[in-house]
Amino acid sequence: MTITAKDQGIQLEADASRVLARMFMPGESIAPLRPRAEVIIDRVQALDDDEARRIGSALVADFSPRHHDLSGILDEHAKAAIARTGDRVDSASPQYIVLGAAFTQEYAVEGAALCNPSVAPHPDQSGLAAGELRIVVSLREIGEGHVSSLGFVSAVVTRDSWSFDARQSPLRTAGVQPSQGSWSSYEAEFPSDSGLSQRVLLPVIGSERNGIEDARLVRFTDAAGHSDYRATYTAYDGSSVSPRLLVSDDLVTFTSHPLTGAAATNKGVALFPRLVNGEHLALVRSDGETNSLARSPDGVAWGHETAVRVPSFPWELVLSGNCGSPIETDKGWLVLTHGVGPMRVYSMSAILLDLDDPTIVLGALQHPLITSDGSKQNGYVPNVVYSCGSIEHDGTVWIPYGVGDNRIRVASVPLAELLDALLA
Repeated sequence: MTITAKDQGIQLEADASRVLARMFMPGESIAPLRPRAEVIIDRVQALDDDEARRIGSALVADFSPRHHDLSGILDEHAKAAIARTGDRVDSASPQYIVLGAAFTQEYAVEGAALCNPSVAPHPDQSGLAAGELRIVVSLREIGEGHVSSLGFVSAVVTRDSWSFDARQSPLRTAGVQPSQGSWSSYEAEFPSDSGLSQRVLLPVIGSERNGIEDARLVRFTDAAGHSDYRATYTAYDGSSVSPRLLVSDDLVTFTSHPLTGAAATNKGVALFPRLVNGEHLALVRSDGETNSLARSPDGVAWGHETAVRVPSFPWELVLSGNCGSPIETDKGWLVLTHGVGPMRVYSMSAILLDLDDPTIVLGALQHPLITSDGSKQNGYVPNVVYSCGSIEHDGTVWIPYGVGDNRIRVASVPLAELLDALLA
């Protein structure tokens, strides 16, 4: 039985106008071995008052609509520059705004690409019509230098439709601090008045300085019935990767922890949405190509994994992996997968695992659900279709997925038909 996912004709594009104002601090020195920042401060202070007022007014008029509290941002950056150089500048002077702007640059969080979504139920289900579900979609946003950040958008789905909500601007960043005195874990808290789609979690610590990649978001429920949001992601420092875990009750305040243990050494850790036989379970791929199962007593430390399924079909000759957390059905754990074949062509398919013993594969599709063919061939990275998580609602499996690592599309498949195909 051949079944494919239906593309819904919905596309979410990267938006280069979604920018943050970040500190810009030139590091090089100029003759005679004087820090460039000191020279810039001298030049700004040399402006006469009228010219400084004119420049400052133009900056505020041009950039205030693009940022939340631009004056506060420029003040913070001016203070940081002065602190580093030891200069003294009157904060009441007309040159002060110009000084802050001289040490500020805009950064387009998704100026290069937008891809690899994941999905979970939204914490706010108010104001919906019968049959509607509000969802939160996590986004991998790629900016200058191929640095990835984590963003969000909401959508509303029914059995038959998916509608992205408009994304809000300006963007907001989180205040961060070490967790329990150590930066190996940290807490990130967004302003309480920020909208979900305004929040961008930027890299914080050294292990993720080149990117927070491919978050796999899931609504997790523990043995006591408490639910929270968890997202495993790949921290990338420019040369090596390490898996980490975000935990949040409300998608406003997050805690980031390193994942440890033999099974937490590679990309693609995907948590089960609940305990199974009293244990935390996750799909992993420590050898880089085999879908495996790992167990943990606490959801942080993961022991040796058990191989579940090795690449078997032509379209996964190079490797295979999961496409997010398993979806629980009455027939088993539904797992969306990806495979990479010749010419590094990606496809997406599915397997079904036993509910009580997920090392048992009950079925595997003999063909892809989604392939990177036709209009899906081209992109920032050609021939890629990839998802970090799907959701089932009212009998429909909704699959948001990245195309070419630069845009997001949405596909769907009836759950009953998919299960029949898996068990045929």
